[in-house]
Amino acid sequence: MEDSIRKEVFNSIKLQASKHADIHIKDLLDKKRLEEFQVHSKYLSFDYSKQRLTEETLSELILIPEKINLRKSILDLSNGEFVNSTEERTASHMLYRNLSQNSNSKEQKEISKQKAKLKLSLEKIGNLLPRPISTIISISIGGSRLGPEILSEAFGGSCSGLKVHYCSSVDLIELNSVLSSSDPMKTIIIISSKSFNTPEVIKNANRSKEWLEAKLGDNCWDQIFGISCNKKAMYDFGIKDTNQFEILESLGGRYSIWSSISLSSILDMGQQAFEDFKAGAYEADLHFNNSPWEKNIPVLMALISCWNMNGNGINNLGIFTYNYRIRSLNKYLSQMGMESNGKTYTNNKDLSLYKTCPLIWGGYGPESQHSVFQWLLQGTDYSACDFIGIDVDDDSDANITSDSYSMLLAQAAALSLGEENQELKYKSVIGNNPISLLKLNGFSPKTFGFLLASYEHKVFVESQIYGINPFDQWGVQLGKKLIIESKKNKEFMKNYFDEKFLN
Repeated sequence: MEDSIRKEVFNSIKLQASKHADIHIKDLLDKKRLEEFQVHSKYLSFDYSKQRLTEETLSELILIPEKINLRKSILDLSNGEFVNSTEERTASHMLYRNLSQNSNSKEQKEISKQKAKLKLSLEKIGNLLPRPISTIISISIGGSRLGPEILSEAFGGSCSGLKVHYCSSVDLIELNSVLSSSDPMKTIIIISSKSFNTPEVIKNANRSKEWLEAKLGDNCWDQIFGISCNKKAMYDFGIKDTNQFEILESLGGRYSIWSSISLSSILDMGQQAFEDFKAGAYEADLHFNNSPWEKNIPVLMALISCWNMNGNGINNLGIFTYNYRIRSLNKYLSQMGMESNGKTYTNNKDLSLYKTCPLIWGGYGPESQHSVFQWLLQGTDYSACDFIGIDVDDDSDANITSDSYSMLLAQAAALSLGEENQELKYKSVIGNNPISLLKLNGFSPKTFGFLLASYEHKVFVESQIYGINPFDQWGVQLGKKLIIESKKNKEFMKNYFDEKFLN
């Protein structure tokens, strides 16, 4: 039954694509569409009027959530009961920001326990040394790095006075540069790894420990913290129990920003700001759970993404931000989307009918305008784009932010509408790139939490349409396996590469 429903949905998308293959966005725009193709929430406004999408097609897409019983999947996810079948565990990231206090599950109790331990430790860390802490070095990679790093980038530094560095390069160049300008007497090392055996993390962790140990001896362990679901590995490394923070095994790395994985950024931005960040995400959870499909921001985002991929045949999504504090957001969202839904096989072990995930790329808008936007505007391929800006009403840098937002609007118009030049054809811009505009209602931890959680939910809805598991990552595991095998057996890679390339 499940496969037949997804085939029915797929065929309806293809039918709509055949009926509306030649539409141009500029021919769809009118006052009514501008007013109706938008959704507003307390923290985020969403405008999809510049999508290559007719009212008829939208009406068909809105039927999909009911066909796939999406409300049941959302409820399971919210309660930490959604099953990650290929790894035989649940998905618990929404429990970490659940403010309802109506869950008494084993997982929720453990989350509360670790939250209390984190709060106590935050109070102690400031008095850890007889001298002020000036530097935090976070050893982490993947989601364990990208999440905390973007929080530090957005909200850190101005209040804490700390220098927070994130390091993961396997050649240690990144770390050695940081160590050379840091004082071990005033430095905390935080090692974040779900498994606590990721090669890049362990190599950087060992180098950091040696650096601290050379100056502090055994006292170095007072300044080394670990975050993992592998308590034994943290003990074996030497980390004291008081400096260990556990996360649930069911918490995926790319969804771990809501947990103690973010310790480095919590110290940087302050605990209250972090709690506000989670509160904003919880508001997004409520919006996701309770809003009707036609007013549900993440559901609309997912339906539009599915349409652009499988109806319009556009295989990439450019995410461009127009505020410097969130300049790296595309990296975080790229991992979230592509590691979750970059899959070929369905949960039923069949090849997917659908194109399941676009290439997600992008950057800081004002910089991208002077590089990749030439390709976007006059290249031979189309790109769907999300433009993310900030309402300037409550911003202390209103004039500067207003300039950025004006740039955003101009580029969104150029990419979607284009401009024809009959006399000088080489100046013509075809346009017709589908654009969504996401406007944060002010910039704060709460609005940012709402935004990130909305993208999480978008990714989940896409996975339910396609019938794939968004919580495993077996492609990544293959790369890890080959690294281990090549280290164990130096001859192993001779099966794949000529000797000239092996050293």
